[in-house]
Amino acid sequence: MFAMIYLDANATTPLCPEAAAAMTAAIAQFLANPSSLHARGQAARARLEQARNAVRDAVGGGSGKIVWTSGATEANALAWHGILSPRLRQGPVRVVTTAVEHPSIVALATAWQQAGADVVTLPVDSAGRLDLHAAAAALQQPTTLVSVMAVQNELGVVYPLAELAPLAHAAGALLHCDATQAPGRIPLKLEPLGVDLASLSAHKAGGPTGIGALWLRRGVVVAPLVAGHQEDGLRGGTENVLGAMGMAAAFATLPTRLATMPRLRQLRDALWLGVQALGPVARNGAVAAHEETGHVLNVAWPGIDGARLVRALDLDGVCVSSGAACASGTQEPSHVLVACGQTPAQARAGVRFSLGPETTAADIDTVLALLARLLPRLRDAQRAQL
Repeated sequence: MFAMIYLDANATTPLCPEAAAAMTAAIAQFLANPSSLHARGQAARARLEQARNAVRDAVGGGSGKIVWTSGATEANALAWHGILSPRLRQGPVRVVTTAVEHPSIVALATAWQQAGADVVTLPVDSAGRLDLHAAAAALQQPTTLVSVMAVQNELGVVYPLAELAPLAHAAGALLHCDATQAPGRIPLKLEPLGVDLASLSAHKAGGPTGIGALWLRRGVVVAPLVAGHQEDGLRGGTENVLGAMGMAAAFATLPTRLATMPRLRQLRDALWLGVQALGPVARNGAVAAHEETGHVLNVAWPGIDGARLVRALDLDGVCVSSGAACASGTQEPSHVLVACGQTPAQARAGVRFSLGPETTAADIDTVLALLARLLPRLRDAQRAQL
């Protein structure tokens, strides 16, 4: 196996040593079903509750509640269905969200619109920034739920949740935040921020896959997606104690991960400077420093298909993402870049580099050298097909 340079941290992060150690120790102990009354079961219950409290405290959850899920996608579904389903039985429901949410939210918006909900999609500008004036206008009438992500996963743009919270509450709405990309990248204190529900994922911050959580502000009531006595009746099924312990251990390192962000911003900026030196290139999500995390670079080269460049870099051991998603062999443009005003052809060119604590200056130098070799070759190959 050749050495890997991993610049796809927004897709997933390597399992951090602390999470790996916690899970390895837990495997050796044999953790029984936390619903069992015997000593082994109650030991597992104690570990589960310790992990729950640790995750809540790590994200500034205050007096709120953590409900374990299989990840942020399930947490998003629990938030939307848990709030909207009971309300829909009482009368019309109205949801305000954005045009650049994660595909799981986009799918929820489509499903609820088909079910009869009034779904309002807020626009963004060409850099992916939320239009607060449009948000304020949309929230001039009664609303059930507002759902806006904390950090845009393709661009790294940070959204103004603190400003949105009073607008949402004045309209009678609860504010849900898909906070998947936030922990360890921006300071995150959910309770003071003003959000009412927040979706979390372990594997975006050094934890294992298959575990996440929905944070609920104290007093917020949701209906379950899956019936069962577990999680106070909010999420049926035996809890993933091993995953919860790994997530708690990973989230304990959030201050350390946050401390690496200035270094990652320097490396990201060095990557951008080097990329510009290679010829014409456009940057997606170019906003002021305080409006983004600093670890994401989304760029597009004229005449080069993003997915093709991703595959070429992969052959040389570099992991990055295209702004497009493959489905049944058909290349679809990034809905985020299209929402920013790009044509489908322009959106297909986007390539995302997302850095993590493991990224080094040598990694950036290597990637720039590879791009200098690959870009002319890919450009010539694409011209030959025209």
